[in-house]
Parts: sequence; structure tokens; C-alpha cells
Amino acid sequence: MAKKKSSLAKTQGFGTKRLLPELQKAEGLMVRQKWQEARQVLEDLSVSYPREAIVLEHLVNVCYEMHDMPAYTRACERLLAVDPRDADAAYGLAGGYLACMHPLLALQAFRHALDRFPNHENAEKVRGLISELEPQMEETLAEMNLTGEEGREVALLHEKGQAYLEQAEYEKARQAEEAVLQLKPDFVSAVNNLSLISYAEGKVDEAIAEAERVLKQDANNIHALSNLVRFSYLNNQGDLARQYADRLKASQNPGWDPWTKKVEALSYLGDDAGVLEMFEQAKAADELTIASATFHHLVAVAMERSGQVKQAKQQWQKALKRSPGFSLAQANLADHQLPTGQRHGPWAFDLRDWLGKRELDKLWAVMPLMVKLKGEALSQSIRTYLAENPNFAHLLPILLERGDPAGRELAFRFASMSDTPEMLEMLQDFALSQHGPDQMRHEAAMKASEAGLLPAEKVRMWIQGSWHEISLISYEFHGEPLYKHSHKVKKLLERAIDFLHQGDVKAGEQAEALLKQALELEPDSPDLLNNLAGAYEMQGRTEDSQTLLHQISEQYPDYLFARLAVAKLHLRQGDLETAEAIIKPFLTRKRFHFSEFNDFSNTYIELLIAQKNKPAAEGWLKMWESVDPDSPDLLHWRVQLSGKGKMEKLFNSRKWGR
Repeated sequence: MAKKKSSLAKTQGFGTKRLLPELQKAEGLMVRQKWQEARQVLEDLSVSYPREAIVLEHLVNVCYEMHDMPAYTRACERLLAVDPRDADAAYGLAGGYLACMHPLLALQAFRHALDRFPNHENAEKVRGLISELEPQMEETLAEMNLTGEEGREVALLHEKGQAYLEQAEYEKARQAEEAVLQLKPDFVSAVNNLSLISYAEGKVDEAIAEAERVLKQDANNIHALSNLVRFSYLNNQGDLARQYADRLKASQNPGWDPWTKKVEALSYLGDDAGVLEMFEQAKAADELTIASATFHHLVAVAMERSGQVKQAKQQWQKALKRSPGFSLAQANLADHQLPTGQRHGPWAFDLRDWLGKRELDKLWAVMPLMVKLKGEALSQSIRTYLAENPNFAHLLPILLERGDPAGRELAFRFASMSDTPEMLEMLQDFALSQHGPDQMRHEAAMKASEAGLLPAEKVRMWIQGSWHEISLISYEFHGEPLYKHSHKVKKLLERAIDFLHQGDVKAGEQAEALLKQALELEPDSPDLLNNLAGAYEMQGRTEDSQTLLHQISEQYPDYLFARLAVAKLHLRQGDLETAEAIIKPFLTRKRFHFSEFNDFSNTYIELLIAQKNKPAAEGWLKMWESVDPDSPDLLHWRVQLSGKGKMEKLFNSRKWGR
């Protein structure tokens, strides 16, 4: 198995003008190793130009680079159908079958490649492989009770059905397995595959009936029991799924890759203890050396969820050693490298495994229509979809707990926008759990708090890997003028503020004179008094400034700036209790001017840091960033909370004031 040697070919005929730019786009993406994007372009081109060998050559190479062996094999098959003289594709197809653990198909394809291209550079190596595979295949056929030419034909057809199933070619897979049953009606492996095909096609009842048909013939068949656990659980029949799971755990039946099928079913249930029990049994049976990459990955997920973080990492590494391009193991390890509060993992399956192709196709078909809606129309559309698709609704809390990033995001958005009591309770449970990124759970908590399901203060949440009590407050913000002044006072205030910005004693004196003129015209203006206190401070008249601030605070208790200034005085004096008593009432205030919220957030974070409650300070900072991302004060607190020494000292030296 190797990459296909290819270069940009000359193409002629109808449609070439469209083909070449897209082909060059794909090649550019390949040069930059953007394999997923290149694959999408090539897949689209292969639909429009199914006979263009160059498109399929590139697709073979991209799938190889992505270590997607089923897709690589399919691309080789398609390329050989277009160009039977392509020796690289012939040898690549055989290698793909072998990598996908279809040894009979591999043996057949290797022989075909040698017959057609005996002088290929890989021919000698392949002759050696054939000599190793042939005796193994005879043993395998004997174990399956398949003898003679008919037995070999049955085994080949069955492997073909498995290969098509892996490639999501469900119609071809069904045809192959039905042909198997025509030759050998009691071949239960084919029925098990038909069950999987039916489920993938969305025929749940048919899938369950086929799996139960196997159990009538073989009551402890591991594959049928495993499939029934999955089908029942995803069909919202949890009790039935657990009954099948108990039988599955106890089954000692032989079968192909039985340990993977056992841990797969238990992983759908979220039975981490059961997965780890199967791992110990496989280890005791000395069968870990033949365990699949999927087995190691699923064990890793159960280990990390059970707190065995170091051991989980080792299992993912074993999975990648067994299958270097195994995307689930790669993604979980990458997620593991993120800061604790940003992690999604671990997750056993991706969204396609939970929903299936048919359900996903149906969902993607309605999504473009949904995104055009807003407000209540969008909520109603989501509620209708959930009502019409109860199995999808059943999966939402599971995806919030154990889904991959795409699955959790989908579940979160559907639950948030549906705005039903059931979905709000689901968000409450998610917010109070340890699953998913801190930011997503915080958003869920805010939604639940707005609905009255969580209190505004002292909510215990999992933040950055430990439990903390935080506040959940939602506010309305505005940019309207806080105070309306006469034209003359407004001009005096503007001139005074210009002097205050200069920051020296003389400018402070000039600002004082202007502010006192304004106060003679409008004596009951707390903002004028507050700026006058600032003018006193600029002149070094600290006692006069503080006395005036206390006076404003008492006379105008709703004037936020003066009360916060008094709170800061207590903070600098180490009187955290008094500072908190002044600050906390503003947490329940529903409406803020942006400048008010900026000053309040500065003061509140300063209090939280003084109280050594860094997680709460970081949580408030994130909320502040979402409200006013352009605030110049945000950088100061980002540096403060990151603990970076020199930068912290630099920003501590800055004069923060109004």
C-alpha cells in the first residue's frame, strides 16, 4: 500500500474549463497539507467527473495522507474501474484491503496485481506476503466452517459486504450480504452486517429484528448483543439496552474482535466500569496484543473519565501505534493538551456514530432553513423538529455529557434555543456538571439562571478543574447619556474634563474652578461632584477628595462611580468586608451604562483577587469581554490574572482612573 504517483494531467472535452481550476485548487491545498479541504474538493469533482483519472489519483493520495483506509480502498477501486492499467492502484487496493483487515480480499487483489503487473517495484514483497497469507486463510476458513470453493466464495462476499459497509456504500453492502445468505442461509455474520446496514439506513425496527434473528440461532452471539445494546439505547430504550449489556458481558462466545464489540456497546451506555472490567478480562486472557485501535481508544476514554489520566494517554498512544491515522485518538490527545477549562474530552464517538448518516442528512437538510429564522420563529422551528424526532431529542443530554465538540455544540444550541422547560432543566444539569468547556457551562448556567432554575449568587460550578462558588448575573447595557445638563454646564464640564486629563496640580485647580461654576448652576449633579473630588485628588488634597466621595456616596446611593471609589479606598486599606458590602448590591442591578459596568468590573475583579478567588475573577473577566470586548481595561486584567511578572509590574504602574 502506498501513495499513487500522479501529476496534473491534461484534460480535454466538455466541462474542462471548470475542472482545471478546481483541480488546481485541490493541488494547492495538498501542497499546504490541508488534507480535509482538499478531499472535499476532490470528492465533489469525482461526482461531477467520475471518469477523470487524475481526480481519483489525487483522492487516493489524500485519503492515504489522512490514514483513512476504507476511503483509500474505495478510491483505489474507483480508479481501477476508470483505468485498469494503473499498476499502482492495483497494488494499493490490495494493501488497502489488508490494512482494513479483509485478508481474503487482499489475497485476491494481490494475486490480481501480480498477474497483471509482475514487474512492479512491489511485486517481490507481495509474493512474500501471499506465501504468508495463504496458509492463514485456510485456517480462518476452517474456523468459520467454510470449506471448498463455495466456502471461499461466501467468505469473499462477506468481506466485500464489510468493506462496502465501512465505506458507507450501504446498497452494495446489502447486495453482498444477501448473496452470502443465498449461498449459506445460516451464516450469522452476514445477518449481523445486515442489521448494521439497516440501522445505518435508518431502519431501526428492521435492524433490531435482524439482530434478534441472530440471537434465536446463537443466544450469546457477541456481535448481535453488542448491536442490540447500541440500537436499543439510541432508540430510547435504556432498560432494554442494559439487559442486553449484562448478557454481553457474560458471553464467552468466540467471534471476530469480541473485546472491541463489548467495549463499544458499553461505551454507548457510558458504562466506564464495564469497559474497564472488559479491559482487565482481555489482559488476563493475554489478548491485548491483538486488540484493535478502537478497543484501546474506548478504554482510554473510560480511563480518563474514571480519573486514570496517565493510563488513558498511554492507551491512546497504543491506538495510534496500531492505526496511525485514527482520528478519534488524535483528537482526544489534542484536546488533552488544551488548558483544563477549555477541554471537551474525553469522547468515545463522533456525531456520526450517535446520529447515523440518515439522521444527520435529515438534520443538515433543515439547518439552512433554521439559520434564516430568528427569535420565537427559530425557537418554534427547533421545538417542532424535536417533537417530530424524539430519538434526536433523547440524545441531546447524552451529547452534552459525552459528545465530541461538534455533537456537544449542536446539543447545546438546540437546547438553548428551544426554550422549553425540559431543555432548560437539561442546561441546568449540564451547567452543574464537570463535562465540557467552562465557557459553555457558564453560558448554560446563565440561561438556567435567567429562567429561575439557578440562583444569582453562590452557584457551585466546576471551573478549571475544581469546584468554585460563582455569581450568575445577566444585565442590560446602554450607551445613553447618564445625566443631562444645560448647554452652559455641559461646556463647563467638557473643559474641566480636558484639564483633569492633563493630570497636574495647576490643571486640577483650573478644573476645580470650572466645576464649581457648573455646580452653582446645577448643585444636585453627582457627576459634577465626583469630578470635583478628582480635581481635589490631582492637587494632592486627598482628605478633601475622600470626604467629598463619602458625601456623594451617602447623598446619592445609586450613583455608582462615587460608591465604587469609596469601595476602592477600603480595598486599598485592606478592609475587604466593607468593600464587599458596598460592591455586592450592584451585582443585582439589572441595567448598566457601559462606562458604569467598566468601572464596576474593575472594582469587582480587584475585590475577587484580594479575596484570592481567581476562578471567579477569571469568570467575570470572560463575561466582561463578551459584553464590551473593546474596553481598554481588559488587557490589564488579562495580564494580572495570567501572573506574568514583568508585564504585571508594567501594568500595575499604570494610573487607572476616571
